[in-house]
Amino acid sequence: MTITNNVFICFLQHFFVECFTSDLRFYIMKAAGSSCRIFLQRSLFMNLLSLYYFVELAKELHVTNTAQKLYISQQNLSQHIQRLEQYYGVPLFHRKPKLALTYAGEQLYAVAVRILAEEHEFQNRLADISEKSIGNLKLGIPAYRGQICLPEILPRFYEKWPNIKIELCNESSNKMEERLYDGELDIFIGIMYQDNPKLESYPLLTDHIYLVCSDELLQKYYPDSWQNLKEESGGGVDLARFSKMPFLLPAPSMKLRKTLDQCFLDVKVKPNIFLESQTTELFMSLYPYNYGAFFCTQMRLPMLLAAHPDANAFPLALKKSLINHRLVLAYHKERFLPEYAHDFIEITKDVFDGIAKVRPN
Repeated sequence: MTITNNVFICFLQHFFVECFTSDLRFYIMKAAGSSCRIFLQRSLFMNLLSLYYFVELAKELHVTNTAQKLYISQQNLSQHIQRLEQYYGVPLFHRKPKLALTYAGEQLYAVAVRILAEEHEFQNRLADISEKSIGNLKLGIPAYRGQICLPEILPRFYEKWPNIKIELCNESSNKMEERLYDGELDIFIGIMYQDNPKLESYPLLTDHIYLVCSDELLQKYYPDSWQNLKEESGGGVDLARFSKMPFLLPAPSMKLRKTLDQCFLDVKVKPNIFLESQTTELFMSLYPYNYGAFFCTQMRLPMLLAAHPDANAFPLALKKSLINHRLVLAYHKERFLPEYAHDFIEITKDVFDGIAKVRPN
């Protein structure tokens, strides 16, 4: 059998599975006998589970990490992948020199993402009409933002919806925005630079960016003018005046770093980079050692100032305009959201109204 024929058969088989994820499966189950219903239910569950495991492995491309993420053994994960490969008659992954999707695997991945998204949406519709109010809410939010806002959001949400399971995704904002678009997430809280016509977004916070440094750093690099520099930077930092200062900067792939790079470029300053990291938490922990200045967003200010009350936090400005990120809550316009998801959205809006009022002294 040729690859082309296999891909065509894959499509037909997935069409059959997609039918199962729609209302048709109720009619099929109703018409079947009890033993047949049990068989169909088990087959459907195993097919969807195998597809789910396949999608997660395709994202990670690392068996050990994926198995740990799914809380299953590597052997169990491998068995599901082998079952799919036997079912379709084609290899889905190249095993050497490193794990990678084959062409057939890429085709299956695109279809599997859609199937799982449709199944999740169908579950949402069922949850909305269920008297038990049982369902899942798939939320994408950067880890540090979740640490700040979820302790206020979740108690209020679970007071009304105790049986809803929330699944968190903590990938990069770009990745989570893609997953929202593909139907893999219900709600995304993060930075969006551009509007997407298929995504509904609500502004939560104008997340100002702050330059953080200690008096000791200012005195070390600006011994004759540090007090004036401190006073004049309170209304907005001119990066050109901080050109002597070493910096701890986010990794180049991060959205905050891209904003900062543009700010340095605009004032014609090449930053003296002491350290780069994916996490601002590392910079906050290094604050007492005065290795350099770093940047943090307004959402982090309460955590920063609680740990270091003496820290200087100057708002970043360019041409007298404050630099900020637009933090939004977004969801897919064409995907169904149950009542509990809409309640989560309203609670989140209210919580962020309070966060927006936090400013450094």
